[in-house]
Amino acid sequence: MQILNSILAEHGTKRVNGKVASDSTSSGYTDVLTKCFRQLLELGFKLQDPRNIGEKHIEALCRKWYAAGIAPGTMKSELSRLRIFCGWIGKNGMVRSLEEILPDVDAAKLKVSRVAKRSKSWSENGIDVAAKIAEADELDWRFGLMLRMSLAFGLRRKEVVQLKPWKSDKDDKLAVYEAKNGRPRDVYIDTLEQRVVLDYVKSKIVRKAGYLGWETTERGIPATLEYSVGRYNRSMAKIGITKSEVDVSGHGLRAQFAENAALIAQMIPPTLGGTAGQMDRGDLNVKRAQVSELLGHSRISITAAYYGSFGRETTQDEVNRCKKNIEKALQQCPPENLKPVPVDRLPDCTKIITELAALEIVINVREVQMLWEIHSQRHALAWTKPVDGNAEAIEAAALRIFKQQQIPLPDID
Repeated sequence: MQILNSILAEHGTKRVNGKVASDSTSSGYTDVLTKCFRQLLELGFKLQDPRNIGEKHIEALCRKWYAAGIAPGTMKSELSRLRIFCGWIGKNGMVRSLEEILPDVDAAKLKVSRVAKRSKSWSENGIDVAAKIAEADELDWRFGLMLRMSLAFGLRRKEVVQLKPWKSDKDDKLAVYEAKNGRPRDVYIDTLEQRVVLDYVKSKIVRKAGYLGWETTERGIPATLEYSVGRYNRSMAKIGITKSEVDVSGHGLRAQFAENAALIAQMIPPTLGGTAGQMDRGDLNVKRAQVSELLGHSRISITAAYYGSFGRETTQDEVNRCKKNIEKALQQCPPENLKPVPVDRLPDCTKIITELAALEIVINVREVQMLWEIHSQRHALAWTKPVDGNAEAIEAAALRIFKQQQIPLPDID
C-alpha cells in the first residue's frame, strides 16, 4: 500500500493532458485503485509491489466484477483507471477493452446503457434520507443545507456549491444560474416543502450575496470551486454515501428529485414500478419533457438515465390498475398494525380519500396515513402536504410495499 500511495502521490494529481487534476479526480484514482488491489488480495493474489500487476490480474478483476453483476459502465470506468495506472508504471497497452478481456461473454451484455435499470435514489436503496441529512448537519451545517437543496430542487454537485440562495429565489421558482454546460434553468416550486427548504437555507446563509458552498477553507483562506467540490465529495464519504459502501452516490438525490417530480406530474416512473401504458403516449411524453426541463435537459430521452425507460409499448393499462395495486398492498398490512391518525393530519387524509373514491378505491384514514408516510419519506419528511392529484404517489407507495415484501404485482385483467 505504501508503494501504491507513492505512485498516486507522483501521478494522481495530474490529468492525462498534464494539467492539475481536481480533488474529485485525484480521490477517484485513490478509491478505485485501492479497491482493485484489495480485491486482488481477496482473490488470492499477493502483490507485494503494485507495479507487478499483469494481464492475469486484470482479467481476474474483470471476471470478479462480471460475476458480481457490476454494471458495464462501472466496469469500464474502473478499467479506465487501471489503464491509466498501468501507463504510469510503464505498461502502456497492457489493459485491453472489457470485450477483449472477457471474449466468452456476449458483447451485448457488456454494452454500456445510460438507462437506469433500477432506482438510483437514496430512499429506494434503503437509505433514511432524513437521518443522513441530520448526520450531515452534525458534520457540517453547510453540507446539510446542500443535501436539502439537492433533494428539493435536483441540483448537481457544482450547482449546489455555487448557488446563491437569495439571488436564485424568484418567488415561484429557483433560478439555477451556474448550471452544467452553461444552460441556466428554472426549477418551479411546486410544493410547500420546497418553499420551506429554500426559506430555511436563506435563513442560514445570512449574507444576501453569499454562496451555499464554502466561502473559506478549513485554514481560513478563500475557497475555490475546486475546493468546495472536493470538500463536498469528502463530506459525502464521511456520512457513508459512496458507490462502494451503499451502491449510491450524492447524485442519487438528483435521481430522487426526478422521481418525485414525476409523481407530482402524476406519472409513476419505471424505477418505481410505472408502466408505459399508464396514460396516452403523447401525454406521457409531455410529462417527461416537463421533468427533463426541471433537470436542465432539453431531450426527454435523458429522463431514462434518472428513472428508467418506458420502452416502446403503447398498450394502455386497464382502468382499474391503480385500484388493484393499492388494494392488494393494503391486504398485506394488518389493521392492528396501523397507527392512529393525529387530528392535524385528518384534513390531508380526507383529501386523499376523496380523490381515491373517484377511482372506486375504498380506503380508511389509517391506511391513507401509512401510504402517505411512505411517500413523504421520499422528501425526507415524516409528512408532506398533499397537492392536487395524489393517486400516483399513493400507488407508488403501494408498489414499494410489494417490492419490500417481494410480493408479485397483481394481474391486471
